[in-house]
Amino acid sequence: QRRKILRTALATPLVALATTLLAPQSASAASEKPPPIIPLIDTAKRLRAVPTFTIVDGNGVPFHTYDKDSAGGFGYFFTDYVSATYVLEDAQKAFAKAKSAEKDDGEENDDGRGSIGDDGAGSVPDAWGAARIVTLPLDVVLQLSVRKSKSVATNGKGKSFSAFYQVIPETNDLNAALKIENTQRYAERGRVPLFYADGLTLPSDSPGVAAGSVEEGSAANPVYFRQSDLKREWNKQYPDEELPTIKVRELNETFRAMIRPGGRDDSVKNLVFVPIPESVERARGAGRSYKLGQMILTK
Repeated sequence: QRRKILRTALATPLVALATTLLAPQSASAASEKPPPIIPLIDTAKRLRAVPTFTIVDGNGVPFHTYDKDSAGGFGYFFTDYVSATYVLEDAQKAFAKAKSAEKDDGEENDDGRGSIGDDGAGSVPDAWGAARIVTLPLDVVLQLSVRKSKSVATNGKGKSFSAFYQVIPETNDLNAALKIENTQRYAERGRVPLFYADGLTLPSDSPGVAAGSVEEGSAANPVYFRQSDLKREWNKQYPDEELPTIKVRELNETFRAMIRPGGRDDSVKNLVFVPIPESVERARGAGRSYKLGQMILTK
């Protein structure tokens, strides 16, 4: 029930996003746009199986990092659970340090040296000390990443800030991508590599393929968030054959190709996303309380 409420609260469905993703147009012009290469409901199904992890406080308010250039806050969603635990540890240490400083000062720090820079308040919410890891499915996170939105900083005197959302891969996965494609693309924050190999497919009724997202009887083309998972599947299907060259494509670019009105990138037609098995297991025991429209903004 909580998951259903969360998805309902996330407002703009993929159908609406696809009509506004590119340059804004009139309502009549938007309605005349050609459909994307894949039905939007199928894109959502394919992404929903992939869990991401983020940090919220005891009330479900997410932590965002203040960015001076944009004067907004970035919320990060990790593809693997371990990366999220590192951020959680940092948040807990920062809370303890801030509380200690607050106690030493004997009062709230309202002199502009607060936790969110020149415009923020220095008071530290007690709920920060109850920070925890929660999970959101990738279809929800990618919808957030392409929307323009604002959130109220609960530690920012009621001020609203632009909210940005990025998916963050594990460092080893980024390094693996750089060995395949040594370009600036994967040196940019928020870039997520997807590994694939020509000739590796999955049946449309495979457990790794969302029901109904690929035409029955068709072969699905899997992309993996971790190179080792691709190698494992290849060795399972072709134990006596040499692994072909592993290739890489980028998540955000792939998502936009899937939802772009009138898109013609045939490579995404039967593409399916295979999540990291450990992440799937961790997501089963993780909470799902996540408050949109609010944030704890930190340096």
